[in-house]
Amino acid sequence: MPLLWLAAHPAAGQSAMRAQGDTRALAPIERASSPDFPPLYFETEELELPLAPPEAVDTASPSGFSSFVQTVSSFFQVDTTKRRRFSLLALPEFSYGDEDGLGVGFTARLYINDFRPHPQGKARRQSYVDFSSHFTFKGNLSLSLRPTVYLLDERLLLRGYFGLGHYPSTFQAIGPDSAEDQKEDYDERSTRFRLATYWRWFENVYIGLGYYYYDYQVKDILEGGMLDQGTIPGCDGARISGLSLHYIYDSRDDPFVPLKGFYAQLDGYFNAHLLGSTQDYTKYLIDLRGYIPVGKDQLIALNFYSQIATGEVPFQDMASLSNGIHSRGYASGRYIDKNLMSLQAEYRYYFGRFGISAFAGTANVGDTPLKALKMDKFTFGGGLRLKPFRGQRMYFRGDVGFNTHGDVQFYLGIDELF
Repeated sequence: MPLLWLAAHPAAGQSAMRAQGDTRALAPIERASSPDFPPLYFETEELELPLAPPEAVDTASPSGFSSFVQTVSSFFQVDTTKRRRFSLLALPEFSYGDEDGLGVGFTARLYINDFRPHPQGKARRQSYVDFSSHFTFKGNLSLSLRPTVYLLDERLLLRGYFGLGHYPSTFQAIGPDSAEDQKEDYDERSTRFRLATYWRWFENVYIGLGYYYYDYQVKDILEGGMLDQGTIPGCDGARISGLSLHYIYDSRDDPFVPLKGFYAQLDGYFNAHLLGSTQDYTKYLIDLRGYIPVGKDQLIALNFYSQIATGEVPFQDMASLSNGIHSRGYASGRYIDKNLMSLQAEYRYYFGRFGISAFAGTANVGDTPLKALKMDKFTFGGGLRLKPFRGQRMYFRGDVGFNTHGDVQFYLGIDELF
């Protein structure tokens, strides 16, 4: 008997069910949502039909803009009556330059959903894979793959990266005081690989060991330019190979759009000629993130990021300001050096299927950690968020960043940066 007919004729529906002598609840109907949302049950005894949560039902007549958002979102929803094993968010990319011509590409994140009950009764950590690709019609290419996978009831964590690139690049003079015009173009071909295996030793604590290999080839340098002098590490190319140690503490309620919790990541990279590296040097990374709720669906997100290096570091592996995560407002690679210190704060507010943000930060690079601590390069900006799936905490992100020199940078991505 159709459910809609029963809803319109409850008396007939109750009589029919009593005639069958079955007063048990029907099986749950699953939603295409995260494990945070339980299944819905329909009671046949009194024919109560609880609906989805209020935020998933739009009873008002949609405005033109709301209709547009719903239309766009429909492209990403495959089947809303079943839990999806995989969820995908993707953004197209377009570019044009006099030297590169027209370029197209995409950035995507594949979420691997695991709906099995957690042994400790809490939400499972999310496995996912990040993809990006960009190419131009003049033969330039960039590809990357970044998996993060939890196994064995989250006792084992695998994190990796694989990237290929053949692209024109810009070398900016090293140091925090380099002038805007102290730069030159060159052609770079790169192959990058790293893989780290983590084991959970304590609650929220993972410790890991990894290996990485980066190969950078430098072509078509400017004759008589900075790279042509032969004094800059990496000017003839670089091969970086070594072992890495990792520590992660993660108490966030969600890895992509956190509302509370704390995250700490400490990494050590040890390059050696013995393992095939062209330079001997050591690099340490510190990434601290805190999330302070200030109201319903509102928070202040804080981030401290640092890179400290010793030895002869090739310019390809130096700290960069900006790298798209911190110092939003500076062009990528505007300042580079062996050491970097960065501090930023961001206000975030989520409402319905949207969100807004406002951020400010300060950072600097230097040949010593003390010089980088000066942190006198300020940035600020804001952005918008759009949730394509009603029941899952996933967002498209668009930000605009400014620096105190009047430069403007635009950023599109998936979920929050930190």
